Amino acid sequence: MEKELDLSFLYDINLKITGEIGRTKKNFIDILKLKEGDIIKLDKHIEDYVEVYLRGQLFAIGELVVVNEKYAVRIVDLA
Repeated sequence: MEKELDLSFLYDINLKITGEIGRTKKNFIDILKLKEGDIIKLDKHIEDYVEVYLRGQLFAIGELVVVNEKYAVRIVDLA
């Protein structure tokens, strides 16, 4: 019988998780011209998967959902 590994010492460690919904490239001059209300077009559609990064490394793939009137990511696959 295998002994279960006690990972309880890891429970209070905070890690940075980032969800990327898309990317774009802009010239510096175009960035300087941005103002409130401007729209920045990204390279993905709203229904495309979101990439989830853990400490800068791809960790999972998810989909954008709305929960309690806030955006969230539902994990659909681990990388």
